[in-house]
Amino acid sequence: MICQSCGENEANIEIRHEFNHQTFSVFLCKGCAEAQSMAYMEEQVAENSVDFLSLLQRSPEKDVEMLECEYCGMSLQAVMDSSKLGCEHCYDKFADNVMQMVERAQNGNKGHVGKVPLAEKEVLAEKEVLAVEEQLRVLQDRIVLLVAEEAFEEAALVRDQIRALKEDGAGLDEE
Repeated sequence: MICQSCGENEANIEIRHEFNHQTFSVFLCKGCAEAQSMAYMEEQVAENSVDFLSLLQRSPEKDVEMLECEYCGMSLQAVMDSSKLGCEHCYDKFADNVMQMVERAQNGNKGHVGKVPLAEKEVLAEKEVLAVEEQLRVLQDRIVLLVAEEAFEEAALVRDQIRALKEDGAGLDEE
């Protein structure tokens, strides 16, 4: 097919225009398509008064400087420089950037990765022991009921669960 614009080269591009709910196709060569595309862009710039140079000159650095918390006035640049937020509202305002900062500081992890204070470890261990002891009490009560109901197979399964819990929690006092 020959280009419908120049009438000389082979048309290898189809451009579809929609006007009043009707679609029109124009077949163009590469050179005519590029020329028409540039003409269309120039027309859009003239119609919309878009200043492409100002869009090109806008940089992420300027966005960082301009973004600031409405409550405390701290800028994103200041947060990035100090690694500290100005107020509780900064977390919401700079949420995406704060997550990026945490990931960088934690080598790609989004949550805290580090040591747990010794006192906190002891509290966690104590809670774990209490949870296991509570599970044991529940299972022991259940086994009594199952034996009373003569559900011996189910009672044997519960007995095995109790043994497994006692083996896993070797630090537990045997009852």
